[in-house]
Amino acid sequence: MLSKKNLSSLISCTTHSLVLKSMLSYYSAVLQNLKVTLNNFKCRPRKSVFTFYIESELGKRNLSKMSLPVSNDANEDFGYEEAVKALLDLQSNAEVIAKIRQSRDQKKHLNVPNMKKYILRSGLTMEQADSLSVIHVSGTKGKGSTCAFCERILNCQGFKTGLFTSPHLIEVRERIRLNGLPISKEMFSKYFWKVHSRLKATQTEDVDGGRMPAYFAFLTVLSLNVFISEHVDVAVMEVGIGGQYDSTNFFSSPAVCGVTSLGLDHTSVLGNTLEEIAWNKAGIFKTSCPAITVPQDPRAIKVLIERSVEIQNPLYIAEPVSQELLDSHHVILGISGHKQAENASLAIQLYRFWRQSHTDGSSNTRLPVINPPDEIPILTVDLLDVATIKGLSSCNWPGRTQTLRREHVTYYLDGAHTLESIQVCATWFKAAADKERQLHRENVARILIFNSTGDRDVKPFLSILKACEFDGAMFCTNISSTNDALIKTVTANAMVQRAEENRTSWDSVSCCDLGHPLTRQQQAEVISDHLDHNFNNAAEVPCNTGGINPILKEGCIKGIGHHQNCLKNHSLGPIVGAIHPREIKRVSHFAPTILEALGWASQCRDPIVSESLDRSSLPDIAPFLKEKSHIQILVTGSLHLVGGVLGIICPDLNDS
Repeated sequence: MLSKKNLSSLISCTTHSLVLKSMLSYYSAVLQNLKVTLNNFKCRPRKSVFTFYIESELGKRNLSKMSLPVSNDANEDFGYEEAVKALLDLQSNAEVIAKIRQSRDQKKHLNVPNMKKYILRSGLTMEQADSLSVIHVSGTKGKGSTCAFCERILNCQGFKTGLFTSPHLIEVRERIRLNGLPISKEMFSKYFWKVHSRLKATQTEDVDGGRMPAYFAFLTVLSLNVFISEHVDVAVMEVGIGGQYDSTNFFSSPAVCGVTSLGLDHTSVLGNTLEEIAWNKAGIFKTSCPAITVPQDPRAIKVLIERSVEIQNPLYIAEPVSQELLDSHHVILGISGHKQAENASLAIQLYRFWRQSHTDGSSNTRLPVINPPDEIPILTVDLLDVATIKGLSSCNWPGRTQTLRREHVTYYLDGAHTLESIQVCATWFKAAADKERQLHRENVARILIFNSTGDRDVKPFLSILKACEFDGAMFCTNISSTNDALIKTVTANAMVQRAEENRTSWDSVSCCDLGHPLTRQQQAEVISDHLDHNFNNAAEVPCNTGGINPILKEGCIKGIGHHQNCLKNHSLGPIVGAIHPREIKRVSHFAPTILEALGWASQCRDPIVSESLDRSSLPDIAPFLKEKSHIQILVTGSLHLVGGVLGIICPDLNDS
């Protein structure tokens, strides 16, 4: 009689045998079809047999039917966590990314053709991809917010929606949403392994679409499979970077395209001028498909017009919805910030154009092909229906002008990472934080947590944020905690170096008058810091060195500790007055992880932060900060940073 253990082994062997037979059958079919293709194959430079095959009609038909069989056991063994790990293996490392930036990605023109090959290899046809009703959105600032508003309006109108955005904040499944909610871990896992196994099975050494797609390209293919299989009425697709060569730009006839506010970002890839960036963003335009933008810099709008004439598509400008109209309908936009009226207006117009094409039953709205440059139609919003009002009010887009209140701490979160968006963030934060400070009778400490990645010059960002009157600033990496596994896109050393450079930049721009009188404790901190900085912690320094008025009139030689004691026993007015205003510095620190940055900034007053933190690793907290009854923390500079913070203070965000 078979034992339970032996029976289990036998079943396992039988299952694996069946899988192997299925795989052999699968590959036999591929080889047979390749043989047929070879009969018609002629020598073509730089094009492999495999590439020729999947581009042929025979290849398209057969690849759409074939899939690599996966046993039920394999589905059970490989779940969500394993999918995330496999996905991380598709990320490019720091060295590869640096080379792409230096070369301006000379193979970028292959991105879209390769995407079409990935789609075919995943089991879909391009006919299926083009049958999806799509709203395609590019831009520099406000893409995510516009897409979120648009999706909410569509869903409140009764349509089943798909939404693809990037980056994610906490979990990768946030990038693919159905009816506004991230797909479940189970659904993500189901479609991930289905697509992954098909791509793996058809993998070759051909660099032009034969290998495994990179991280973002894979997720784009995955989202397409989800939306088509789940039969959404409309898919709102946010561009990753640029537009012309972006992985999402394979749709031949989207219902409508949108371009949000344009500015300088990703310059190493897209170009150093606003004109170059506008050209790239307008690359999503398609012949006869309407495109809508918002009021832009004249240089940008000129390029958008030129591109619309070149591509032969109508172009419109959406006027921002007025505050009077919102007030008359009692609408409070679900996303805060004065720029959101512009994003909401674009979202409304995108919905209206999509609804027209959907009602007509056509793949796009057939309007006049082009508009004369001096006659760009201006689209206004004069009336809001009930469903649109509900969509605008209920829109929730975490990490963008978001406020989270705790008993002794208020978090202000905004993933701003361009000069213009940082300015908007600073305006929003100062207005909201000043209002809250009045409620606490001015007894508030204001702290900045900042990180910026890539090739951005942060000094202009920090110069803007300086006006928010922070008492302290913390600069950290995008690593959540010491237990966090590093993502492959950048090394830990590079993260640390970047964060320390950010702190140095902050110190250089913030060495100026704080804009309000210093308390005695703040004066002590300023002078102590000044002494430490100028004397570099030397063992013995003269009191009258460095341009500071001597506390003792004779040339006393004492250590730094002596001077700090002197500060407690003497009038500080003459000393502070003798320090040049530009030498006054706010308190600033560096932390290797987000958790440590939050611990210092919150002074461990938030239990969810302090419970998993080793307090001994934190920098000392200045006495004048400890006195404050409430702490305001602005987190900005990077959506990755904001996501890391939300992952710590709102770990169940995607399950609520």
